[in-house]
Amino acid sequence: MIQMMTGYTEEVDEVEDGIAEILEQIDLGTLKKNSVGIITCHIDFTSTGFIGELCKKLPFDVIGMTTMANACRQGKSMFALSLTVLTSDDVAFEAALSGPLDLDGYRETIGAAYSGAAKKLPGKPSFSITFFPLLKNLSGALMHRAFDDICEGVPFWGSITINSDINNERSNVFLNGDISEDGMAMIIMHGPVDPEFIVVSLPAQNIRKDRGRITNSDGCLIKEIDGIPALKFLESRGVVIMKEASLITPLMIYYEGSPIPLAQAIYSVNEDGSLLCGGEMPIGSFVTFGEITVDGILSTAGDGMARMLECGKKSGALILPCVTRYITLGDNHNGELELIDKLLENGKIMPYMAGYSGGEICPIRDESGALQNRFHGFTFSVCVL
Repeated sequence: MIQMMTGYTEEVDEVEDGIAEILEQIDLGTLKKNSVGIITCHIDFTSTGFIGELCKKLPFDVIGMTTMANACRQGKSMFALSLTVLTSDDVAFEAALSGPLDLDGYRETIGAAYSGAAKKLPGKPSFSITFFPLLKNLSGALMHRAFDDICEGVPFWGSITINSDINNERSNVFLNGDISEDGMAMIIMHGPVDPEFIVVSLPAQNIRKDRGRITNSDGCLIKEIDGIPALKFLESRGVVIMKEASLITPLMIYYEGSPIPLAQAIYSVNEDGSLLCGGEMPIGSFVTFGEITVDGILSTAGDGMARMLECGKKSGALILPCVTRYITLGDNHNGELELIDKLLENGKIMPYMAGYSGGEICPIRDESGALQNRFHGFTFSVCVL
């Protein structure tokens, strides 16, 4: 069994004061045999030395990532840091940070970090938490596929890191005081973790009923739908994709064996009418389109929370919705975080950590009930312990 504790601060400049605030909220005297930490934070915390100084005070390894905004029971803000502690007598944890990832050698680099951590465990890995870097030349889908192969399908959950300013390309992952823009951070676990995974994308009324079949594709690139260029297919359905704002149009894909569609982003539109997407687009899969709205965001967050509260697990919840949701909420940008806090009664029902994701990593069950690791977009993603 895993127990969870959280700490929070908005004090980024006075490092010692911020660390003291966090340590007052977490009782290190109650730690069990094995412990590990997870941080989500504003990017300013990675440039002041705060992360390294905090980790020096903690008797366990910590991984983390920068995010748009984050929350736990102690507070919520864009300009904050949340520390989550997982502690257990029967689950073992090993943390690792890969070397820099690039298109040529990313599989080998990820594999070396994973195998190095897994070898230190007392048995086979049963679950992982993963934070991928945000890279121009290496997609989240490729990193996800590589990690799925490397861990041989063992469930993993996590996110691509993001910044509070999506136009600022610098985002970080980290292990203890080692900050990286192009590495992958991970926690590998052994033991009876048995998490519940919840992922909700768009409400049914925001998903079109008409579908097309992918007839030509290459990885994340859709070339043809129903035998015509992908862009022409969209236009034939009255869907307008603006090249300068393609990310706001969710593409809903029905993967083979999946009873529900997964939301993926359209990253770019090419001159030949092909579409570069956030996830893999297998030939034969069916696609349609969705609309992301303020009402839809709050309703799907509510649906996800209801499923979380009904699943029976109450040790803690790790929640990483898509950053597009936070942006779309506009003036009510904290609306989703406030709803989470309200439904969990300010952490009284269970401790929680929430942040925003540049790409959601969450397993789903296929029609046979088996977990399949998947990479998502636009979703409300939860791991319940």
